[in-house]
Amino acid sequence: MKGLVTPVARGLLGASPLLWLMPGVRHVFEASMSLHMLLQFPLLLVAGWAMSAWAPARLAAWQARCDVHGLFSATLVTVVSAFWMIPAALDLALLDAGVAALKYGSWLLTGMLLAQGWRRLSPELATFFLGNVAWMLFTAGLLYRDAEARLCVSYRFDEQIVGGSGLMAWGAMVAALAWLKLRVVLRHDNAQRKEGTSM
Repeated sequence: MKGLVTPVARGLLGASPLLWLMPGVRHVFEASMSLHMLLQFPLLLVAGWAMSAWAPARLAAWQARCDVHGLFSATLVTVVSAFWMIPAALDLALLDAGVAALKYGSWLLTGMLLAQGWRRLSPELATFFLGNVAWMLFTAGLLYRDAEARLCVSYRFDEQIVGGSGLMAWGAMVAALAWLKLRVVLRHDNAQRKEGTSM
């Protein structure tokens, strides 16, 4: 049974972006800044991760050549995350169908590449990557929360404050993951140091 659950779960996650094509569902998530940034974006990333099992062979072959150590996919996550936290990008994703398609495509592609690239990242690089994303999320959240004027035309000022606090919470969670990775690195270094001393 366990062997059947994982493929089914991956299939459901991979198919979940079809929900965003339903006007009612899309409106519910995109009507709120918090749901848009703090829930829809991560769900699209996870859906892309799940879809990696069905990635085109050419994409997998390209990534095997060009993303050997996972640096490209890690950098792509940072760039995509930073771009979609820009207030104007959020507004355009609601007002322009082309920008909305870019939003879905960029998050799904990032998730697909990260699914393979994450396995190639060394613990040291993973710690650096997670720490950088955590700092970026926390800083952006602070700017959203403490801004004295409304940054997004499509969202109210009070939603902006809540969204900023949510970004800071996401930053704290990613920072916790970075700390866990750092502990792995430190344990590995200590083990190597002890081996060197004993020899």
